[in-house]
Amino acid sequence: MSLILTTALVALLPGLDHPGIHDWDEAVHLAVSRGLMDTPLRPHVYAEPFHRPALDDWLNGGLWLHKPPGSMWFAALGMSLVGVGTGVARFGSVLGMMAAALGVFFLMREAAGRFWSTLAACTLLALPFTYELVQGFMFGDMTDTTLAGCLALAMVLLVTSIRRDSLPLAALAGAAVGLGCLCKSMLALTPAGVAGVLAAGRLLGLTPGPRPRQLALLLVCAAAVALPWTLYARHTYPELWASEAHVTRSHLFEDEARENPSIVMWIRPVDAIFNEIHLRTLEPFPEVLPLLAGLWLLYRALRTRELETTAVALWLWPTWLVLSFAAAKVPATSWGAVTAVFCALALLLRDSFRRPVLAAAVVGALSTPFLLPKLAFLASLRTRLPEALVQTRHAPGLFEGLCLALALALLVGLLMRVPRARRPLTLGLGFACAALSLYFLAPRTALAHLEMRGAKRDLGERTNTKEAGLAAAKVLPDKALVWLRLEADAPEQFEHLNFMFWSGRMAHKGDPWLEWGQAEGYRHYLASPAAEPFVPLEVPAGSALRLYDLSRPAPPPELPPGVQRLEVPTGNAVVKGVAFVRTGYARDRWAFFVSPRGEPEPLRVTFHLGGGRRQEVTLSPEAALRPRTALKDAAWFIIPALGPRAAQVEAIELPGAPPIPLARG
Repeated sequence: MSLILTTALVALLPGLDHPGIHDWDEAVHLAVSRGLMDTPLRPHVYAEPFHRPALDDWLNGGLWLHKPPGSMWFAALGMSLVGVGTGVARFGSVLGMMAAALGVFFLMREAAGRFWSTLAACTLLALPFTYELVQGFMFGDMTDTTLAGCLALAMVLLVTSIRRDSLPLAALAGAAVGLGCLCKSMLALTPAGVAGVLAAGRLLGLTPGPRPRQLALLLVCAAAVALPWTLYARHTYPELWASEAHVTRSHLFEDEARENPSIVMWIRPVDAIFNEIHLRTLEPFPEVLPLLAGLWLLYRALRTRELETTAVALWLWPTWLVLSFAAAKVPATSWGAVTAVFCALALLLRDSFRRPVLAAAVVGALSTPFLLPKLAFLASLRTRLPEALVQTRHAPGLFEGLCLALALALLVGLLMRVPRARRPLTLGLGFACAALSLYFLAPRTALAHLEMRGAKRDLGERTNTKEAGLAAAKVLPDKALVWLRLEADAPEQFEHLNFMFWSGRMAHKGDPWLEWGQAEGYRHYLASPAAEPFVPLEVPAGSALRLYDLSRPAPPPELPPGVQRLEVPTGNAVVKGVAFVRTGYARDRWAFFVSPRGEPEPLRVTFHLGGGRRQEVTLSPEAALRPRTALKDAAWFIIPALGPRAAQVEAIELPGAPPIPLARG
């Protein structure tokens, strides 16, 4: 357990509070979480939607019931206690994945042994996709990770309650199911279904299972946790509730999915779970490996009827099959069963060392990525598969892996009939299986994890809204409407939602509509990267945006306090000053104040770091999130950039000018 928890902290905590908020899921969920701090029973994006959005506009709407608010309540509670921040809001994801990994250990420590269950749990935490979800870099985030944690907790409690014949543990299992429903609705009901099947198996004498009163208590406790919010939301917001219920059905049925533009893009064939989804979410493992592990888990469950093995098989296969026949399949669609996948993987690897034929199948599955180019001759066979298996027919990988695993298993099965071949085959396959398994479980997964971190570094550290948003939370009244003078969003971000998260104030992009909210007492403010003809408000010098009071016209302001003045001519612009914000990461955020003389052009800045080291950064006017033509008449505007830590910088050099010492005061 200590090793698993340490792995979770090392793999998932660093950089958790990065300010980059990914567009779509995380941007909306964090905006809703921020709103729940003020109105816990009224989830919303905009508290007062003066722009009159469509009822089902889940991105720019008012009331928000697109998903249950459980994980967002937790984020709101944490921010109410600790303070507004992305790290606090995402911490529920860390806890969820900790619970999922511990679930692998507790469910499989007897059947698969402590070594393999621990290794599988740690590998789950090091998966690149786990990092993506926890850190919010995916259209799937806190709802998926907390669902995975609740399901794992419920399954461990269910199995333990059966082992100990415990009513309190059955009640806790039901509570965990209810919490899962509050995180992601019906997907959390799997443990209740598993409990029902095990109870029936117990009555028939087929498998251990809960007693009727344990099952009843589990269901009652699940309902006691999940139903109050469900009934309240359905009664209080009936029209929106009906609309979102239709969206839920649209994920299941193709006819309804094709009527919904936001869902039709995710319609996938029946075999997408075993191809596209597994390839994306279980990287770097070949897509044939989870299928092989699931088949072996099913075989073990049917043959031995062990409680834990049977429970995990009842968790995994119905999830896979139901989601396979559902219309829409997004990358995290099967994430609730990821714990079961790694339970099956631990069991497969443990048993392969005692069964040479199984070891041969595992070697074949793990060798698929390396041998795939040599298996091109199987393409003609692959295209003859049934039409329903669209992805398996057209995408190399799964079919070739199954053929390779089956061929090696059959070959070894035949060779094992030769007495002299048994011992060398067993030793050789055991060594090969161990080497390949440990390679994928340790260095390959760790390297893929590090590659994912590097790929997401810029996205996580960039923000145009954090400093201005936090300043707005301090200096603006509660009834404030903020207008973002931006014509673009930073890559993979929604600036207005990000600003709403940091500030707790409603924000819109575009020209101000000053009549909005007048009757309700709202005041209007402007957030802009340029000098505007209004009274400025106090914002940190290194912020990418400045705040202005739209009710108080004034001449365009001078540079704000804290900016180091430069006055360096560079072509058709004058760099008037520079400021920075210490981020606590390997780089700081810099703000260069530029006065254009016509349409601004990119600038090259050289940071002198001491010891003869230099680092060049190109300042693009588009980083201000406005077109160049809109900035050419500004008194000055800000170009934000990521650069080295200010503590390392001795001087700044601009084209055509000598290095200027940096003032850090």
